[in-house]
Amino acid sequence: MKQDLPLTMARRLLAPGPVVLVSAAWRGHANIMTAAWAFPLSMEPPLVAVAVSPLRLTHDVIAASEEFALNIPGVKLREKVHFCGMTSGRERDKWREARLTPLPAKRIEAPLVEECLAHIECGVEQAIAVGDHTLFVGRVLAVQAEEGCFDEMWLLEEDEAKPLHHLGLDRYAVLGGRTPPILPAEQGGEEEEED
Repeated sequence: MKQDLPLTMARRLLAPGPVVLVSAAWRGHANIMTAAWAFPLSMEPPLVAVAVSPLRLTHDVIAASEEFALNIPGVKLREKVHFCGMTSGRERDKWREARLTPLPAKRIEAPLVEECLAHIECGVEQAIAVGDHTLFVGRVLAVQAEEGCFDEMWLLEEDEAKPLHHLGLDRYAVLGGRTPPILPAEQGGEEEEED
């Protein structure tokens, strides 16, 4: 039997996607924040999006600079990810306090987070007000991943190479592993006969 949930829980049902550290910079000031609402939008052109509250400093920095990076952390960064999500960059230097290393990006001014498993550099294509957040649509300009972590999909072979997922509040998880590929006969279609 299914139980009814508050409408606000829709986001949690959809959200064990990888949490990201969003980095952005404007006029020499770099900021970083944690976001669980980041996702792909288009393959051609390659577009991704991140939802950011206008109350956040990172919102203002992205709006001014028109660029951002999505940095995908692994499980080793769990405490630092949580700190960056619970602390305001208006009052504290999150880079220094979390002991995260700014890494020069290839195509944007904002630094990347060196300790992360992967990075997606973006230029803002659109900023769309959606409810109490702004959806920043980013055109992907550069993508990097640690060797051995990703090969057309997350490899999930080593625990430290698994992306961190946010379950809600102060709860995080990593994926356990992959299932075997689905064979053509398992996809519900007929197997093709060979000549």
